Amino acid sequence: MREISLRGDKTESILLFLSSFLYLIVAGYLRKSVAMGIISCGAFILVFYVTAYFFYYISHGFNQEIKKTPFFITFSYTLIPTFFWFITNIILFILLPPPRTMSILGQGFSIIFIAYSISLLVWKLILVYFALRFSSKLGLYRIIYMMLLYLVIFVPLSLLLYYLKIFRIPFL
Repeated sequence: MREISLRGDKTESILLFLSSFLYLIVAGYLRKSVAMGIISCGAFILVFYVTAYFFYYISHGFNQEIKKTPFFITFSYTLIPTFFWFITNIILFILLPPPRTMSILGQGFSIIFIAYSISLLVWKLILVYFALRFSSKLGLYRIIYMMLLYLVIFVPLSLLLYYLKIFRIPFL
């Protein structure tokens, strides 16, 4: 992640965004609403930019000599676990469509899926920490402070997107 923040190559970030856009369109198609897929993509891009700018401006208050580009590039790499989770969801939506049962197999599937989701969340949090660490050049305590401050803003935004039926899950 350190090399990525120093290198500044935007090609891979663009590929990650295009993959996310493609997923949201396909997911909208599978749920019979391509328009909602496009709206979800717009909301996704908005949340991404709000996140990157938020961390840039807060970090800029601590360290005046940082640049914006590393924040956008390193945060685009934090989309990899999210993309894996989305791909898994779309495959499972096709293979095992809802509703699932309360049988032993249904509960076993739920436990495995929750464990998989938690492992991807932990991976995501580690990538976010590294993105902040190498983009902002700040220490652990300031990064934790920034993440807590971000949650104060992010939770209401996630609830708003949920109530508007744009996202059913928060985009971390």
